[in-house]
Amino acid sequence: METLVTVHSLVRWLVLAALLGGAALGWYRYRAEVAWESGVFQIGVMTVDIQVAIGVVIWIFDDGWSETFFFKVLHPGFMLVALIVARLGMVVATRRNDVRSNLYAGGSFLVSLAVIVAAIPWDRL
Repeated sequence: METLVTVHSLVRWLVLAALLGGAALGWYRYRAEVAWESGVFQIGVMTVDIQVAIGVVIWIFDDGWSETFFFKVLHPGFMLVALIVARLGMVVATRRNDVRSNLYAGGSFLVSLAVIVAAIPWDRL
């Protein structure tokens, strides 16, 4: 289980980079009036999906209920909210399917990034 926790800690940097890059790309593509393509943004959402899946496995099998309130409730709850925000942004962007979709996807990535940064246990780097 310790290996999975280490992987979870390392993948966090990929998630942060993917969300920050997706937010910047969304803003750039909107300003440059580039047509909507979901491919690059899907990679960002998939990194969050994978990270949350690893976290859920750790939380269930590493007895997440016996930890502090932060790890019992706050951390998993905020991470699920961040995943939902990123996914909803992609749904809205895909349904709109226009240049402004880049802004919706990038904005949802930015909000998701803020939630994740607020809920990361920075003392466990």
